[in-house]
Amino acid sequence: MDIAGPALWLIVLTIGVIVLGVAMAYGIRRNRDRTLSEKITTEVETRRGYEKQDKNEPE
Repeated sequence: MDIAGPALWLIVLTIGVIVLGVAMAYGIRRNRDRTLSEKITTEVETRRGYEKQDKNEPE
C-alpha cells in the first residue's frame, strides 16, 4: 500500500496554504502602516500610469 503519495501531497498543500496566509498577512500589515503621503503618492502615480496607458493605445 503506497500511502506516501497522498500524505506527501497533503503536507505540500498544507505548507502552501500556510505560506500563502503568512504572505497575505504581511501584505495587509505593510499596507496599513503606510503614511498619508505614501497613499497620496500611490494614487497620483497610479492615475499617471493609467493616463499614459490610455495615450499609448494602438489605433
